[in-house]
Parts: sequence; C-alpha cells; structure tokens
Amino acid sequence: MKAIFEPISTDLNQSFHYDIFEKEAFESPWHYHPEWELTYICESSGIRSVGNAIHSYYPGELVLIGPNLPHCWKSNHAKMHIAKSVFIQFNENLLGKGWMEKDEFISINKLLKASYKGVVFHPKTAKIAGKKLLEMQHVSPMFRLLKTVGLLHELSLDRYESLSLGGHFNVNTNVSKRIQKIMEFVEHNYQNKISSQQLSDLVYMTPVSFSKFFKKTFNKTFTSYLNEYRISKACELLRESDNSVEQISFETGYSNLSFFHRQFKSITKRTPAQYRLAFY
Repeated sequence: MKAIFEPISTDLNQSFHYDIFEKEAFESPWHYHPEWELTYICESSGIRSVGNAIHSYYPGELVLIGPNLPHCWKSNHAKMHIAKSVFIQFNENLLGKGWMEKDEFISINKLLKASYKGVVFHPKTAKIAGKKLLEMQHVSPMFRLLKTVGLLHELSLDRYESLSLGGHFNVNTNVSKRIQKIMEFVEHNYQNKISSQQLSDLVYMTPVSFSKFFKKTFNKTFTSYLNEYRISKACELLRESDNSVEQISFETGYSNLSFFHRQFKSITKRTPAQYRLAFY
C-alpha cells in the first residue's frame, strides 16, 4: 500500500480518461496521480483511504479526488461479489489552459479546489451522477466531454463533504515506505492490541520519534487513526452481517463495549444500532 505514482493513459490523445473497472476486487495500491479523479462505486464494499482519512465504503458512493492526493479502495474479500466502478480522470487543461479561471466555471473551480482534500457527495446526488457516468460509455468522446463538464457543474452546486484533514505525504521518500509499513500493519493487526513499541520497531524509530512522525504526516495521532480504521471495519460488519453489536465490538479490537459505543458515535455521529438501521 505504498503511495506510488500512477500514470494515467489518455486514449487517442483525448482530453480525459473514461473507464469502467470490473474485477473480483479493487487492486490498486495506495497511489496518487496529478489528475483529478471522479469515481462512482457500482459494486463492492470495504475500506476507503483518502489522504489521512479512513472510512468504510459501499455501492452508490461518489468521490472526487484532487491531484496528488494518495488514495485507494480496499475490497472486503469476505464478500464474494465483484468490484465495479466507473470513473473519469482529467487534468487542469481539460478545456484548455486557464479554463477554470473563467467566469463560467467559478462553481466548478470551487469544487475542484475543495477536492484537494477529497470530497464525497450526498447519496441521492451520487445515484443520479452514477447513472449519468455509466450512460457515458454509449456516447462519442465529444459528447462524453460535454457531459463531463455538465456533470461537474451540477455536482459543484450540490452538497458535498471533505474527506481528508490534510497531511504531509512525501510520496517518493522514506516517509512513503514508513507509511506503507504502518498501513499494512494496521490492516492485518487492527483486531489486536497494538503498542507504541511495536510501531516504533516496525519503522526503526523510538516511540517518541514515531509519535511525532505520525502526527506530522497524518495530522492526527496514531490512536485516532487506529480508532477510525476499527470503526470503519465495524461499519462494514454492521451493514453486511447479522453479528451482534457486542460481537462486532470484539471483532474490531474493542474489549470494552461501552468504549466501542463512545468511539462509534464520536466518529459516525450515530450509535451502532442507528447505523445498522439505516441500511435495512
């Protein structure tokens, strides 16, 4: 899950790249590219990482990622459904040099600037936009471009929320290698107790140095990051299993049910029961 550079292909010298992904799972590592990326999740659920933010995702999600913002979707392999998404990737010269500064594109420009931290759209907006994105596969590149600009304008006038709180992701240095190790360690050990000594040994640092490094890089403490990951996994289990809240608490690394409830409500603004009810 190292943040790696991902070159974006532009077929036939087109202004942007449009594609539909459909495989057993989302397979891209934690990566970045200089293009904007608008992604609609048709099928699959799991954990989404954007910058320093971790959330669970599920079908019907629409996210806009800004340039050079590390991100990835990790499918839940316990579920045997496919992973499918439709996406558009484009650079700052989509409509020529300086197009975003024109009066006609003020609202789009605002949205694109907000996406430097990643934005997620309201589910109703996402559903409508997702349908339009899928329909683009049947039109010519020229009409696809026009529809893309129109869709960006519509999205810029609707509700959206920021995903990441920022951070300092130096993606081509030892910082990236350390991040890779930390993220992989959390992915495989979130159910267990994780000590500061384990983490500092992992990246060959002292506990104090590790704490400072993580806070500077992610703009949050490791404890906050771990809780967000665990609660994201809990959200996934609440949606897709019939396990009791108490069982899910233990499965995601919380031995104290009351503490699990407090963390869940602090992060999602809902109780586990309220969250599960929203999906039934």
